[in-house]
Amino acid sequence: MTLTTEEVWKEFSDRLRSFIRARVASDADADDLLSDVFVKVHTRIDTLRDDQRVAPWLYQITRNTLIDSYRRRHVYTELVDLPEPGEPESDAEKAIASDLRGMVDDLPDMYREALVLTEFEGLSQVQMADRLGLSVSGAKSRVQRARGMLRDELLACCHFEFDRRGNLIDFTPRRACCT
Repeated sequence: MTLTTEEVWKEFSDRLRSFIRARVASDADADDLLSDVFVKVHTRIDTLRDDQRVAPWLYQITRNTLIDSYRRRHVYTELVDLPEPGEPESDAEKAIASDLRGMVDDLPDMYREALVLTEFEGLSQVQMADRLGLSVSGAKSRVQRARGMLRDELLACCHFEFDRRGNLIDFTPRRACCT
């Protein structure tokens, strides 16, 4: 007997939505990801060889969809994200933001320029490469090294505390660089 997408939806959609909802920020995100899962199920249902293994197959598709979503959203950031103008900032973010630009200014010229162009002026790394006459891989490498240098300086300067979503809650200065 071959299962249809409709049969799979009726039997598993509520459980999969709960599984997804426990791992994302909102109901809307859970609904979007559940839809993505069932599009994949619909296009790949013919690859299911054993109807008795449908649950593990579905959960693997769901886990992969979640991982893809996390990657697209850049959950793992290397720098403290500064809010857009008008967004509320925590006191910790305000204090670090005031010191961050000074730390960027202290970077060696080529790394400072890479960060300023990409992070502050909003150029893509491809645009930065074109402007500076670098290869794209060279530009990406320069930005990554600059981010790493800045991250190391921030971590040497302060101990940071984050909430479960990665938002800065508080920090404790380790030396006099942070105010």
